[in-house]
Amino acid sequence: MHSITTTTIDGVTIHAINCGLVKVKRSHRNPSVGAPAILLDPFWTEWLPIWVWVIKHPEGILVVDTGENHHVTDSDYFSCGGANGWVSRKILRFAIQEQFEIGFQLKTLGIDPADVRWVVLTHLHIDHTDGLKYFPRAEIMVAKAELDQPYGAVPCTFPTWFNPRKITFTQPDKHFGKAYPLTSDGQISIVPTIGHAYGHQSVLFRGKTVDVLFAGDTTFTEQQLRQRQVAGICTDKGSARRTIDTIRAYCQYRPTIYLPTHDSQSALRLKQQQVV
Repeated sequence: MHSITTTTIDGVTIHAINCGLVKVKRSHRNPSVGAPAILLDPFWTEWLPIWVWVIKHPEGILVVDTGENHHVTDSDYFSCGGANGWVSRKILRFAIQEQFEIGFQLKTLGIDPADVRWVVLTHLHIDHTDGLKYFPRAEIMVAKAELDQPYGAVPCTFPTWFNPRKITFTQPDKHFGKAYPLTSDGQISIVPTIGHAYGHQSVLFRGKTVDVLFAGDTTFTEQQLRQRQVAGICTDKGSARRTIDTIRAYCQYRPTIYLPTHDSQSALRLKQQQVV
């Protein structure tokens, strides 16, 4: 799997960057089970990508999630994390190399991490936050609901300087209910997509003929979206299903490329501009 795939939509360059691989328990993707069954499950999925999205917009460079870092495979990495650290160690396996961390890969694209204007975290799970160390100068954006109740997060792994902007969704949006506009031209906004986490959010790019939804862990795959399948790990299955239905309805309204973080086909769909 290529580590970087690039496409351009309406003059905006979008990079899909694979920052490593993760395995989860098979039941992690099963909507009929809960956390205890996932912990006891002896079976693992195939290796799944950890995508980070980099959007070069005229108003600034945006990074959506930050991927992992290679220290996550150290035996004592989660020792500071209490119960959440213990659970993360039990239900996640990683294959991460230092040269695939987001900071190194940005530099191969000629982008200095210090020049990134915004980092939007879809939620605070470790495989989305563990590249934060490269962005001390960026404006980090997290939903207030996620910061208030960070389900499954391991905060001791955050940088000591971590002090994100707390996003509240104040602009009415006829599709997602509310939104947070990011760029002044209206192309990029943040929308609430709760379910997997209490404050899960996604980034929506609105193009002239096609839109792109950077969906985090709303589902593991596009197929799950098509099948209305809720994953096993989520804060509220009802909220997760309503989010899925909202996205499905939006995709009927507008041609939309749907990009979850752990779908092996996400980068290919972006490159081919394949809509749901």
